[in-house]
Amino acid sequence: MKKLLLSLLVVGLTSFGMTRGQEPTGGGSLIRDITGGAALIFRAPKDPVVHVAAAVQTSLGGGKIKGTKEPAKPPVRQQDQIIARANAARSAPKPRYAEAEEQYRLAAKIAPDDARAFAGLGNVYVDQGRFTDAVAAYQQALKVKTDYTAVLLPMAFSLARLDRYPESIDMYQQALKADPNNPEIFNNLSFAYNHSNRFQEGVDSSLQAIKLLGDSGQAYVQGFQERNEILSYAYKNLGNAYNGMNRYEEAANALKRAAEIEPTNAAAHFNLGLTLYNAKRYSEAIEAYRQVIKLRPTLAQAHYNLGLTYYAVDDRKQARDEYEILKTMNPEMAQELFKLLKQ
Repeated sequence: MKKLLLSLLVVGLTSFGMTRGQEPTGGGSLIRDITGGAALIFRAPKDPVVHVAAAVQTSLGGGKIKGTKEPAKPPVRQQDQIIARANAARSAPKPRYAEAEEQYRLAAKIAPDDARAFAGLGNVYVDQGRFTDAVAAYQQALKVKTDYTAVLLPMAFSLARLDRYPESIDMYQQALKADPNNPEIFNNLSFAYNHSNRFQEGVDSSLQAIKLLGDSGQAYVQGFQERNEILSYAYKNLGNAYNGMNRYEEAANALKRAAEIEPTNAAAHFNLGLTLYNAKRYSEAIEAYRQVIKLRPTLAQAHYNLGLTYYAVDDRKQARDEYEILKTMNPEMAQELFKLLKQ
């Protein structure tokens, strides 16, 4: 039996192209990532709070004095009006980001000591995937108000998207001080630890997320994401951490659980196929890739990896069938697989 080698699986937030593992003696290597293999949970940050002045009472008893008019409510401060307009532009059915950014900048100019304006700017940038700008804005918000915890999670997420994992870990750890039982934070910490090669901490954080979510079916009450979404991601990160420690059996079991929780998530099955291959559980890897193809029939990466897995068990006929399918999907991948089959 010919055996192919696969390097460490680290699933990214989105696809990073056709990243390959080590080149084995026989030629060819499994493709490691596909779009949808996310293991980093994200929720859009809330708009900054707008403070509205309370009405002035006319007497200590709070009643109306006969013969007097109701006092006019004091106008909302200009700063709050600007932030409210910015919030409305960002939250519109079709977000008006340019307008929101302009208004938040105006608010920051009028009151540079108001952290809300910089937090709002950061939110607008995150919405648009402008993570470098988002980090700078959130840093300014924290400079103005050091205990402004609302920016910690989106800032940590932005840092992770920029591959600035040590800084991201620091932000998530700060967020834990304010919210110590948040499974979202532990899940994302595991992701950042794995990308920093701190795999044992990745295992520990994933297990804590799973514990907080409750793997016995109890409801997730925090309400930011569906419980199963975070639970599946926690198992994905757990599997990736075990992969980093070359503990392939444990990795395969964790990713199998992730696929069970999200049976229609092609990426979960794809990751499971990769890890089962590492664990030399080839027949199970074949079934995992078949499930990927069932969910996403035109995913060339799955056909390629399935062909290589068939080759690993000396099933040349099935491998050649995958080659024939690949020819119409991705000629480059098909040619790589064909070179291997000619040996």
